Amino acid sequence: MPVELKGAIALRKALKNFAPDLGKATQKQIAGLLRPVVQDARGFIPSQAPLSGWGKSSETGRFPQWSSQEARAGISYRTTPSKPNRKGFRALARIQNTSASGTIFETAGRVHANGREQGSAFIVQAKQNKNYGKNIVSADRNQGKSRNPQAGSLFVQAINQYGAIVDANSQTGAGRRSRKMRGRAIYRAWKEDGGRTNAAVIKAIEEARMKFYAAMGYK
Repeated sequence: MPVELKGAIALRKALKNFAPDLGKATQKQIAGLLRPVVQDARGFIPSQAPLSGWGKSSETGRFPQWSSQEARAGISYRTTPSKPNRKGFRALARIQNTSASGTIFETAGRVHANGREQGSAFIVQAKQNKNYGKNIVSADRNQGKSRNPQAGSLFVQAINQYGAIVDANSQTGAGRRSRKMRGRAIYRAWKEDGGRTNAAVIKAIEEARMKFYAAMGYK
């Protein structure tokens, strides 16, 4: 769960410049704390495609092909600061999924519990249009392009059989609540961790701060 630590990024830079050994030791300690959560999250990725057709290559290439191996490998940790988000916040340490199919498994149905609404199908009447006479689907960025109006709902239902969306906001420990803290793998592992790793990472950073201050002669 995101926790705001004032001065954490500045501390990271100070450690790198003036106490590199302590900085490396702290990063190694944080990595050791995050690693078990990553392993647990990888264990929640199904060993087969949640939908039979998902494991097959797409002719259009627009929808990422499912790969259990890639979805698991995509779950990893970082102990280096992230880029600032829209509000200027940066993550000092984080767990993420860089796999496209793994991210879909993690979040499908998080915003729309019954899947995305599908666009409207219609037959093109304009003769000058290259799709004249064809039955196509017109959809905006928030809609799917399936001709089956229930496609979104069926997709989410199929994935739910392999793992339901878990709300990690209800874990113990301090932190900002976010609608994004919900998912089937990383957030499930984070929820089951119960805030222990969150607290341990914060403690490791604070201990590094105190050691740095002592080494620099600050009181």
